[in-house]
Amino acid sequence: MMRQEVVARDTGGMWPWLGQRVTAVLVLVTIMIHLILTHLFASAPLTFDDIGQRLASGAVLLNDALLLFAVVFHALNGVRMVVLDYAHLGKGRRAFDALLWAVGAVSVIYGIWALWVWVS
Repeated sequence: MMRQEVVARDTGGMWPWLGQRVTAVLVLVTIMIHLILTHLFASAPLTFDDIGQRLASGAVLLNDALLLFAVVFHALNGVRMVVLDYAHLGKGRRAFDALLWAVGAVSVIYGIWALWVWVS
C-alpha cells in the first residue's frame, strides 16, 4: 500500500511547495538565457554603455525581470520553509508571511527600478 502525504499548511503548504519547484526551473532557464545573451551573443565588450544597449532589447529586459522575480520568490520562500521547519510561529505565521511579502515586493521594485535606469 502506498502512503500518501499531504503538504500541510502549517508546514508550508502546497502552493509554496509548488512555487519553489517552478521558480527553481525558471531560475535555471533564465540564468542560462542571461548567460547566453550576455556572453555568447554579445557583439561588444561588457561596458557601462553596452549594458544599457543590451537592456534596451525587450527580450533581455524581460528575461532579467523574470530572473529577478524568480530569484526573489525562490529565496524568500526558501527562508520561509526553513523557519517553518524549525520554529512554531502559531499566530505569528501570518505576520511573518506578510513581512516576507513586503521584503519581496521592496526587492522586486528596487530591482525593476535598477533595471529601468539602464533603459531610460
